[in-house]
Amino acid sequence: MTRLSSVPAWRTSPWFVLAIVSLPVFIGALDLTIISAVLPEVITSLELPVKEYLDQASWAVTGYLLAYAISMTFAGRLSDLLGRRAVYISCLIVFMFGSYMVTAYDSSLINGWIARFYNTVLDQRPPRLEERYLYLVIAGRIVQALGAGAMVPVTIALAGDLFPPARRAQPIGFIGAIDTLGWVLGHLYGGVMVRFFGEQGHHFVNAFANLGITIAKPSWETLFILNIPITFVALLGAWWVLRDIDRPHTTGRFDIWGMVLISIALIGLNLGVGTTSPETATTASSFEDLQSSTATASTLFLIVAALAFIGFLLVESRIHSPLIPLKLFRSRNFATASVTNLMVGFCLAIGLVSAPLLVNFRVETPTSDEIQNAAYIAGVLLSGLTIPIALAAVPGGWLSDRHGYRRPTTLGLALAAGGFLLTGLFWDTDTPYWLMGSQMAIIGVGLGLTISPIGTAVLNDVPEEDRGVASALVLILRLVGMTLAISSLTIFALDRFDVHIDNYTDYPEPDTIETTDESAINATLSAAVDVIKELQFIGAAISGLGFGIALLLRGGKSVPSRPDHGGKRTSQELSGAIPDD
Repeated sequence: MTRLSSVPAWRTSPWFVLAIVSLPVFIGALDLTIISAVLPEVITSLELPVKEYLDQASWAVTGYLLAYAISMTFAGRLSDLLGRRAVYISCLIVFMFGSYMVTAYDSSLINGWIARFYNTVLDQRPPRLEERYLYLVIAGRIVQALGAGAMVPVTIALAGDLFPPARRAQPIGFIGAIDTLGWVLGHLYGGVMVRFFGEQGHHFVNAFANLGITIAKPSWETLFILNIPITFVALLGAWWVLRDIDRPHTTGRFDIWGMVLISIALIGLNLGVGTTSPETATTASSFEDLQSSTATASTLFLIVAALAFIGFLLVESRIHSPLIPLKLFRSRNFATASVTNLMVGFCLAIGLVSAPLLVNFRVETPTSDEIQNAAYIAGVLLSGLTIPIALAAVPGGWLSDRHGYRRPTTLGLALAAGGFLLTGLFWDTDTPYWLMGSQMAIIGVGLGLTISPIGTAVLNDVPEEDRGVASALVLILRLVGMTLAISSLTIFALDRFDVHIDNYTDYPEPDTIETTDESAINATLSAAVDVIKELQFIGAAISGLGFGIALLLRGGKSVPSRPDHGGKRTSQELSGAIPDD
């Protein structure tokens, strides 16, 4: 629990503390997607052919996401054992160091070490210098993510420490909104800033030159350099506001075997499903673009993931201090909220992928200008989904306080189901983008309403010593749901696309004619729209299934519906234990 000594009230305000620690969460989420907007720029600046190295460079996105998810699995438990402040500060330092690594890829010292390692240990010729630069950028991104991902569950656990159960819904919704806004704005921020540096960078060079200081022209590296001073200021702020937070009274040893096995399982799952990350999937121009692994490799990775997960369950069920106590799932609210959260992630992935696919399929002549315009339209459409998610997370907490966990969660899933039905019924080859965006906003509001009540239900349903790991599970299950959605629906979409293309008998087979043939283009677009509409109906079905499961949630209301007790709250109300009406 927390102990706040005799210090100014404004500094001990839980909301002030939460605002300070949420800033790095936003920066870390921003960096999740920032690189995807500047990846071609990164490859070009390293003097590598974009077409040949784009797949390798994509690990700057995929590696970040994997490390982001893996660090969540153990950071929450570490904060239970060592204290939130120590782990949070450590996360910030790791994130700062990773940001520095991304910009220090041309270090002669590091590249010399790499060359000697290849020559003496591996007895091989080292990769050429430009390739080493790329690999060091990817390594820096992975280190960044280990710090950034770990911050999120620790911050959610801090909300549990700072606020009583009856007041946790709104701060958890706030953290969810901050995290969502970060990865929503990352792509836009990266693209705008790199373009700004390209057009106006010389003004910065001249201004510093007038002061007698020589600097290089700002570029994509500048985005990561900026992380360092911003994070350092946040580190000082966190060091200050968290100094009165006591170390949790938790005993036990850290479960290293559990951490290793769950990490292997997550890596195997992500590599085995043969898909791009949820972020890079939003730029796919065909169903094939969603799949990136060979069948043989996928099978091997999935076997490894399954064996690691079975081993993880065996270890967790036998040791005294497990990384994730399996007994938590015996609780009705915990299990219900966890499964519902998995489905929310599944639905979110459908929303993220569908609109960009339809926009890209509409591109008739894949010129550079057309592709850039399609990317802009897809980005605007996705903001119609993601910004409402972030905005709805806060009122979701307000509704949870007044009506308990069940009502806002089921309301949100009902809205999401309705939005998916609208997109499935009305999207067509010529549907106006404004209509698509407005329908996606309904899905976004629905999914956003679920963030706070689900997170609060999980956090309030565990003992204090498990609060950190419970916070991590909230996030991990959503990411797993997104990964499973993209992989399974890619297989479905590829199969259904072949079926639908055969149904357009008025058109020649697309693989027997030139791609510029208008009939082939029309057939491809029509078949793609049919498949995308089917994906929307699947989203509606999953939302409906989540609705049914969420009906099992109980409690969470902190504001009584009737002014009993003369306006005073009972101990039941203050603990958040009031059952739903």
